[in-house]
Amino acid sequence: MQFFMSKNKNSDKSSTDIMSAYKMETAPFDPRFPNQNVTRYCYQSYVDFHRCQKKRGEDFAPCNYFKKVYKTMCPNAWIEKWDDQRESGTFPGRI
Repeated sequence: MQFFMSKNKNSDKSSTDIMSAYKMETAPFDPRFPNQNVTRYCYQSYVDFHRCQKKRGEDFAPCNYFKKVYKTMCPNAWIEKWDDQRESGTFPGRI
């Protein structure tokens, strides 16, 4: 299982323990993908992130939810491949 770190809003800045300033999370359960195979969840989150950015703009903060999910669930090699495909115009998904 992979995790992503987020800044804990309630952390004390004078604390010497750096890890107390972060909260470990993983991608939440999505009822569209009830099985353990996360391939489709990974791909759909990648597509949803880029759709959201295209439709709402790069500064729209709620899009970052999808980015956290795909960065957590997808292997880096897949992300790099899909980024290259998007740049070259050969990405198979509808963004």
